[in-house]
Amino acid sequence: MDAKRLPPLSGVVAIVLIFAGFIVAGNTPKGTTSTAKVVAFYGEHTAAQTTSGVLLSLGALLFLVFAATFAARFRSEQGQAALCLLGAGVLVVGLATYAGLSIAMADVVGHIDSSALQALSVLAGGPVFVFLLTVGTSAFLLGAAAMVFTGGVLPRWLAWWAVVFAVVGAIPSHVLGGTLDHIGLLAFAGLGIWTLIASVILTTTDATA
Repeated sequence: MDAKRLPPLSGVVAIVLIFAGFIVAGNTPKGTTSTAKVVAFYGEHTAAQTTSGVLLSLGALLFLVFAATFAARFRSEQGQAALCLLGAGVLVVGLATYAGLSIAMADVVGHIDSSALQALSVLAGGPVFVFLLTVGTSAFLLGAAAMVFTGGVLPRWLAWWAVVFAVVGAIPSHVLGGTLDHIGLLAFAGLGIWTLIASVILTTTDATA
């Protein structure tokens, strides 16, 4: 395989690993879940949580590689590239934090006080993680959209797609309420599809350049 194809393809691998990590993690306890149920869940799913943490951490690393590769294609747009990279950094901090907490809870379940485990569980799936995810997603997509609009490397419809999901991601949790309470997380799903498409296009462009 042409070595020029590998860096852009990191986006595809990153998204596969990240979403596989969340799938493997399963339906983790919510903030309102009782302490007993939290302890029972992590006691029964230690291997899954460890696997999830490993997949998410590797996916986060590869997403940084993709973000750097993407920004490098638009060298003249330094400010927009900086926003894109900073957004990727915030997003990766959220993913790495979640991954670390998942592995930590799998390691300490049964060895620490149950209330401490519940606190870790609330931290892992609570507002801190959600806001890191959505703010990072929005910043990355806004920077990426600006670069696509002015750079001409990717189709403009992909830039508009990024703008739409960036706006969705900017909607704070617990504002709309009901089924729309965490609508910002839809932006993360949109980021996944967007990254897959952009990664494939950049790979093809690199291969034929």
